[in-house]
Amino acid sequence: MDRDEVLRLIAYRDKEWDRPWETEKELRDFLKSDNKPLLREIGRTPLPTEYGDVTYFVFGDYTSGKEHDVIIFGKIAEEKLKDYGEPLVRIHSSCRSSELFHASNCECREELDLAMKTMGKEKKGVVLYLNQEGAGNGIRAKLSAYKDTFEWKGAEIVTRLDQNSGKPVSVYDGYTKKGYKTENRDFTIAAEILKRFDIRSVRLMTNNPNKINGLVSEGINVKPYGIHIKPANKTVEEHLRAKADKLGHSIEEKDLR
Repeated sequence: MDRDEVLRLIAYRDKEWDRPWETEKELRDFLKSDNKPLLREIGRTPLPTEYGDVTYFVFGDYTSGKEHDVIIFGKIAEEKLKDYGEPLVRIHSSCRSSELFHASNCECREELDLAMKTMGKEKKGVVLYLNQEGAGNGIRAKLSAYKDTFEWKGAEIVTRLDQNSGKPVSVYDGYTKKGYKTENRDFTIAAEILKRFDIRSVRLMTNNPNKINGLVSEGINVKPYGIHIKPANKTVEEHLRAKADKLGHSIEEKDLR
């Protein structure tokens, strides 16, 4: 690799970190127009988990260069899920702050846990764990939005209050203020993975209409199957209410109590 190639790579990586959805869309559109695959399987293994025995897959995403994890409960037959019926499916976007560091401002870790517990009881189900930090805006955007959402007050962190309304500032307010979309994810990859296993109809564990529409637009039949987490604290309650008010998620007042 010569110097010019290195400089081009650095410029590309900067754009990928700053505006990942743009690079992904460019590559997705190109691959689709040229009838090329969007992803490929790069590994699989049987895996015992506390929720039950699963087959663990990893897919490489040509549109982002990232890897997506897929967990399928129960023994499967080669490439196709024979007699698998209409499985529970959870499309879950990565949330490092919650899942790795147990941040207490969102319900992502608890939703993943509930989805896997439910599938474990059925002994069937599919978790699509997509590498889509910050609602598809990327980790840099997520941290920037969080910086506008939280602040130190003495020795503790509190949610900022809007100077005009006096209401708590949500992470979605932070995204908007910084010029990002409140929802910047594309679920084409999720549909492609399901089609790899010949899954054409699912019970989708979500409150997010964009996930439903994303699969339907790619030819997957969807029966919504809500996933409701009782908020562990006031911050999570505010976050869920913002999802309902600003993004149209199917979360009712009774789900917040």
